[in-house]
Amino acid sequence: MNKLLGGLWCLGLMSFVMVCEPAQSATVATPLYDVTKEVTLEGNVSIVEAFMPGHIPGGHMLVSTSKGIIDGHLGPYALSGKNRISVPTGAHVKIVGVMTTIRGNQVFLVRTIDTGATKYTIRSEHGFPLIQRAVQPTKGINFVSPKGGR
Repeated sequence: MNKLLGGLWCLGLMSFVMVCEPAQSATVATPLYDVTKEVTLEGNVSIVEAFMPGHIPGGHMLVSTSKGIIDGHLGPYALSGKNRISVPTGAHVKIVGVMTTIRGNQVFLVRTIDTGATKYTIRSEHGFPLIQRAVQPTKGINFVSPKGGR
């Protein structure tokens, strides 16, 4: 009896794995920021908001371009804190980034903003949001060479 139950349990587990296998391979994530697809857009800023209901979390800059209004996502740090960026409504800007689809909406992941007077870097070349003018802590860190010396 125990052998029969063990065999049925094993058969059930194998069936479950076979059913789940195609679902896993269909959900492979693709990177959102592909530097080879980076483009430069130019237009006038119509709205800059730290939070926009119904949009992905983080700052947004709506830019009116010749092709329509672009939702520029600025990430979580650009519009907050002591070193937040300052781009006024109506300003003419050049933005560099990648257009992608998130939650069914077209979003332009902004990497840099050039206002003519100031250039802001919002993301790394790999698309990771940067903390504006962040200072890396180095005080109290001892660097040791692989051979044991300093």
